[in-house]
Amino acid sequence: MQSRSLTDGGLPAGPLRGPATILHRDRRVFRVSGKDPVGMLDAVLTRDVPADRDLGAYALLLDPKGRVLADLEVIRDEEDVLLVAEDAGAQSAAETLGRYAPFSRVKVGDAGMAVVGVYGPGARSLPGLDLSGKEHRRVTFESGTGEVAATAYVPSTGPSGGVCLLVPEESAPRLFEAVLALGTGKLREEEYETARIVEARPRFGTDVTASNFPAEAYLDRSAVSFDKGCYPGQETVARMHYRGQPNKHLHRFTVEGEATPGAEVLQNDRAVGYLTSVAPLAVGGKTYALGYLKRRADLAGELRSEGATLTVSPPELPQGPKSAGI
Repeated sequence: MQSRSLTDGGLPAGPLRGPATILHRDRRVFRVSGKDPVGMLDAVLTRDVPADRDLGAYALLLDPKGRVLADLEVIRDEEDVLLVAEDAGAQSAAETLGRYAPFSRVKVGDAGMAVVGVYGPGARSLPGLDLSGKEHRRVTFESGTGEVAATAYVPSTGPSGGVCLLVPEESAPRLFEAVLALGTGKLREEEYETARIVEARPRFGTDVTASNFPAEAYLDRSAVSFDKGCYPGQETVARMHYRGQPNKHLHRFTVEGEATPGAEVLQNDRAVGYLTSVAPLAVGGKTYALGYLKRRADLAGELRSEGATLTVSPPELPQGPKSAGI
């Protein structure tokens, strides 16, 4: 896959020049409602739903063996809970949560909402979007046909410093135009992908799939609590965290030549990993990629993938502080 260079209107080395807006057409939003949606989710997710209704969480849904079925943004909405999932994990999330729901007298259904993202320097300086941590709040924007209300939250995936807005699907075009009117640019999908890869932000369905354990992509540092009660897959996650390490880890690379997602990574003619994402655009004259390397790989040694030469490129994936205890 050959990366094209960015134009002046795209992403400069940084990689985002200023706030830019995108309608995420690859997101699904679920509403969990009923007798005790929080209790049900606390029993199956890797993080508890915050008691504070103004706070959210980033959590995983695992299979019994500890592999990732979906990653979810968790957002309180009065008595209900909203879950934002990548399309790639939406079906697994709906099926898994649907199996637990009847026992808790809870309903899991499509919320009929869209996700609008605002990323880049200054995104959180826009009116109503000055959020911090996992805070979320209701905001209102003026559009050409009147006001449009949305729920703003800080996403844990995608380029850092961003804000996402949840809005009824029928209001998404009006919200998109209202945010553009604040002075943001339009963010293309290839620019969004490039920005997240440059920042080494893994994406479910691309860099993380149902074959991966959380620790392989460092998600045990950002989406797992080691202080909460039991959930499916917890034993494997805890054992890997305290007593061992995964057989492979996700890394960021710089690429010289043409590279393809899914291609093997070789070292001394031996397969030591594979690529998952290749940035569609070059940044600062460099092409970036994400992929897995086995533990035995020499990170300082020569790495090749098809006709490309790869170099492990620090910084590594963000690693937040580990939680103590279990």
